[in-house]
Amino acid sequence: MLIWIIAGFISGFIKGLCGVGDAPVFSAILAFASDNINISPVSQLMSLPANVCISWKERRFLDRRIWLPLSILLICGSIPGTLLLKNTDTRPLKVVFGIFIVLVGVLLLMNELSPQRHKPSRFIMAIIGILAGITSGLFGIGVLMTVYVSQTTDNLKAFKANVCMVFTVGNIAVEIMYLILGIFTRTAVMRALMLFPFVMLGLFLGMKSSNYLDDRKAKIVIMATLIVSGLAIAFTNL
Repeated sequence: MLIWIIAGFISGFIKGLCGVGDAPVFSAILAFASDNINISPVSQLMSLPANVCISWKERRFLDRRIWLPLSILLICGSIPGTLLLKNTDTRPLKVVFGIFIVLVGVLLLMNELSPQRHKPSRFIMAIIGILAGITSGLFGIGVLMTVYVSQTTDNLKAFKANVCMVFTVGNIAVEIMYLILGIFTRTAVMRALMLFPFVMLGLFLGMKSSNYLDDRKAKIVIMATLIVSGLAIAFTNL
C-alpha cells in the first residue's frame, strides 16, 4: 500500500504545480505493482476532485471557446477508449502511447523555445481531441489536451483552469462508462478513498509551490513532466 500512497502524493503535487501530469506519473510509479485495469479506475476517482478544485480556484480564467469543444471531443473518444480497456491487453499500446507523449513533449518544448511560436490548426486539434479521449478511457490519461490548451492560453492560471475543466468533464464521462462496464470495483473505490488525503495534501503543496513559478518556467516544467512521464510509461511496459 505504501507505493500507492507515494504515487498518490507525488501525482497530487504534480497536479497542483502544473495542472497536468498526475495520471501519467501515478500510472508510471505503479506500473510494476499492478495492472492498468486496476490503476486506471483509482486514477480516475482521484483525478476528479483534483480537477474540480483547480478549475474552481482559477474559474475567472475559464474560456468556453477553449474547454467546451475539447470536452465534447474528449467525451466522443472516451467511449472507444474505455471499451479497449475492458477487452484489450494494454501493455503494447502503452509503449506506443508513452513514446507518443515524449514526442509531443519535445515538440512543445521546441516550440516554446523558438523565437516565433506557432499555433496548430483546428484539424490537428480535432484529431488530438479524439486521441486524447481514447487514451483517457484506455489509460486514465488525457495529457494530449495539454497540446491545445498550452497553445491557446497566455498564463499558467488560464492553462490550469481550462485544462482542468476539460479533464473534469472527461473524468465524469469515463467514470460513467466504467460504471456501465463494471470496471469500477469495491477494491478500487476503497483504495481511492484511502489515498484521497495524501492526494489532496500533495495537491495543496503543489498549488502553493506554483506561486513561485513564472509562466515560462511553468511551461518548461509542464513539458518536462510530459517527457519524463512518457519515458516512464514506455519503459515500464516493455
